[in-house]
Amino acid sequence: MKFFAFDAALDEQLKLVQRRIRKLMNGEIAAQLRAAGMDYAKLYGVSLVHLRQFSQELKPGKDLADRLWHRNIRETMILATMVAPKEDFPDALLAQWADGVQHLELAEQLAFNFLGKRPGSGALLEEWLLHPGQYVRYCSLMALGWQLRFVGMEVVPVFKSNLSTIEALAADGGVRRAVVHCLKMGGRFSADLAEPVEVLARKWQDGSDPVLQEAGAEILFELGKS
Repeated sequence: MKFFAFDAALDEQLKLVQRRIRKLMNGEIAAQLRAAGMDYAKLYGVSLVHLRQFSQELKPGKDLADRLWHRNIRETMILATMVAPKEDFPDALLAQWADGVQHLELAEQLAFNFLGKRPGSGALLEEWLLHPGQYVRYCSLMALGWQLRFVGMEVVPVFKSNLSTIEALAADGGVRRAVVHCLKMGGRFSADLAEPVEVLARKWQDGSDPVLQEAGAEILFELGKS
């Protein structure tokens, strides 16, 4: 558990957030999420649509996002990915967040809402490719793909130097979907990556593993090379 210095304004914001979350609670969805194995300290079953709408009412801020994340409540952690400022959020804080990425939904939200749109994330994403946490690796792969779409080509060197790692990660069924996403984005948005991605996809398609054959075919279809 992380402890924070008292801040009256931030504490009031957190109370407001928790009141709104309780008001938006969907008990049926919350029960389904618990049954699916989500073991947050608390969860309220609030939809992603409602959370995104609510996040627009909050002023982005590093301190607010960090406090929201460390509440270990599904809804506050997702909100943290939406209000964290992309231009002013240090890698050191994100390193503290990594252990909290324990669920697929949260990994996807962190990748799409924040890490996939945050400039200067290449070194962190490279490190997270080898993180012991499966969902942290999943998040890194998804974010690398989104970076190419939303930020630009700054992660291409990371992508190219770690292509063998990305290929190896495809053997892990828990992150394979993220590997395919990452390669699709690489082949679509980077001229430098199009050829090596196509070569890898054809290698999989022509191989003997039916799962990788399907992945290779999916990537080639995305690239218009099937």
